[in-house]
Amino acid sequence: MTMTRGNTTTDLALEKHEAEMREAAARLKVLEADAKARQARADMEEIAGLAAMQARITRQIAELKHAAAQDYARTRADVEDSIDKLQTALKQLDARLAAWDEAADRRLNARLDKAEAKLALWKAQGDKRSAERGMKLHDELATLKETIALARARSAQAKHEQYSAKAQAALEEAALRFNEAFDLASTRYET
Repeated sequence: MTMTRGNTTTDLALEKHEAEMREAAARLKVLEADAKARQARADMEEIAGLAAMQARITRQIAELKHAAAQDYARTRADVEDSIDKLQTALKQLDARLAAWDEAADRRLNARLDKAEAKLALWKAQGDKRSAERGMKLHDELATLKETIALARARSAQAKHEQYSAKAQAALEEAALRFNEAFDLASTRYET
């Protein structure tokens, strides 16, 4: 693929290597931005090391342009080997950071699932308390209704028995229970 070397002809292999280094530099910037966003110091240090490697390869490519014909093949092989190592390191870092992002996403989803489960639990507990309060209120109202009916019955009985001592005592007891139930209901429902 290499054409005749000289000042006027282009070495396509060198152009390819230069493009690979521009791509590597761009990928490093993306990885660095991701690492900064996560405040991942170790990742940023690794990226800085890869950036230094990329800069060193870029210098090697520039030197390769001016290499003597006898050194050209050896130097080119060294550059290609360095590029392969850099690309492998970038792919590994990319994969590791992607795995980290997936793990962070899984953790977030797990927390969201837990929050939804807790919300359902709290709602069920609230519904239970509401039902218990409703049952208690229903019982209080039923008790009030019963005491009203009992007091009316005792009053009618006392009238029927011409207010005997026994009928009056039962009426007083019914009136006392009615007053307690009515006061409790008034306090609960009129506030």
